Amino acid sequence: MFRHISFPTMVLGWVAFIVICILAVLLGNVALGQSVYNPSSASARLPNTTRSLVGDEMVPGAIGSIQLQRKPQLRGAWQAVEVRGPKGVNFNFAEAGQFAPDMPNPARVGLLVGAVYRLRLTGIEGNPDLELFPTIEVIDKTCPPAEREHRFPIPIEIDENDIADAARGELVMRVIYLEDSEVAEPVDTSGKPQRVLDISPNQNALRTADQLGRPVAILRMGSRVPNVTQGQDWLEFLYHCPPWTTLKPIPTKQMLIDEGRWPIIEYPNVSPSASGSISDSQ
Repeated sequence: MFRHISFPTMVLGWVAFIVICILAVLLGNVALGQSVYNPSSASARLPNTTRSLVGDEMVPGAIGSIQLQRKPQLRGAWQAVEVRGPKGVNFNFAEAGQFAPDMPNPARVGLLVGAVYRLRLTGIEGNPDLELFPTIEVIDKTCPPAEREHRFPIPIEIDENDIADAARGELVMRVIYLEDSEVAEPVDTSGKPQRVLDISPNQNALRTADQLGRPVAILRMGSRVPNVTQGQDWLEFLYHCPPWTTLKPIPTKQMLIDEGRWPIIEYPNVSPSASGSISDSQ
């Protein structure tokens, strides 16, 4: 049996049907967009065997190589780095198949982004015969003012605890990062030791640093010592000695005075009788 439907009622029904279809399409697109761009939902669908492209367990040089592929503008770029250690420690960077002479502490050098540098630590207080051979991998670049790069190096500080842990056979890994201004604590660290966030061995240091800011360098230091001093194995231990350069020290007032570049301002002698005052009284 058919029932008669008036024309206005039929029009309202079609309008309602069209509105429902439009809402269904919009909601479907939103759900699809969330499923594509939501990292948590995407990671939940990955198999358990999937590993992150970048992790702190990767060998030295791998992360820097990936960074150069991701950011081609970093190829051939130099980055100022300052390596600081306890009092008395000497630094020697590998150069031309051997270690260069002792450098001052702190050592301020220019390193290539993406390269791995081997250096030697000697003169350790309480253990003069101990030698450590850490590596420094620069994985990104900072943005200092032009021609003032030496004033804003990446600070890499090695303290007594790092040396003691490495001497015991442990692997010390430090990821140096630039803090994110949105989450960084407003704390003045000028003239103070470098702030260190210790994490458990089952945590990923590189991912943790990436959450707090932008990782720029990695220090790795253990008790490994070379058993050869020449040949291909020796060059591989030195990571084929990528080029580096020393940076001029930041001038201090005393340095400028000694070089005669500190301006000396002489004020004229003014007798007491020549002094006066200005009054605005009327």
